[in-house]
Amino acid sequence: MPNSIEPSEIPSSQPAVPVEVSIGYSSLATGWKRWRRHLRCMISAYLPEIAVNAFKYSPQQTTRANWDAEYAGGHWDYLRGSSEIARYGIIASFCHCYSRGGALLDHGCGEGILRRHLNLDIFSHYVGVDLSLDAIAKADRNHGGERTRFLVGNVEHYEPEQKFDVIVFNEMLYYLDDPESVLRRYRDHLSSNGVFVVSMFDMIKARKVWQMLDRNNRLVESSRAVNQGGHSWTIRVYQQA
Repeated sequence: MPNSIEPSEIPSSQPAVPVEVSIGYSSLATGWKRWRRHLRCMISAYLPEIAVNAFKYSPQQTTRANWDAEYAGGHWDYLRGSSEIARYGIIASFCHCYSRGGALLDHGCGEGILRRHLNLDIFSHYVGVDLSLDAIAKADRNHGGERTRFLVGNVEHYEPEQKFDVIVFNEMLYYLDDPESVLRRYRDHLSSNGVFVVSMFDMIKARKVWQMLDRNNRLVESSRAVNQGGHSWTIRVYQQA
């Protein structure tokens, strides 16, 4: 839509002022939606623990078939856009910071977007695992290569063949019935002083997961990413307690 309308383009029965007002209302509506999302994320991120305790945890529900259909249909294409750069940038920076030249395991890797943000010179190699066959096919096609492997697997059953300096759980722990038991299982696959890097969208469900993780792991670092659309994420680094 053009930013301005020449007088000759405006029918005589429709003055310019209402057009300008409607554009203003549209802008206000967009701004309100953005701030409403931002407020919802802020409340979720900073709600006092005593209030979070009142909520019961239940995992986000989906199926492998749903993931495949969404990836095949392009539902998650926006993850490659600028609105996700801050979140992926923080995850990648934490991975770079805590690597000691060993391997990195990326659970919930999707189409391999985090791989694109990583400097592989810092790692011996990268392994990306996701439940979706369609996502892994795209990841392998777009980001596969030397010292990179993409595998279809379930985080609750996947058995790594080695130890890793960094294990990433990217936007996926709140899909699990018992997120803490999964982290506990992967402790044996961390190298000495290895870390978990966990990213979750700010919502009450995520706060319940953070509570679980905080009880049994040592919190090393925490940061938040907020985009222009009002969405926000918390990214944390954990070591074994």
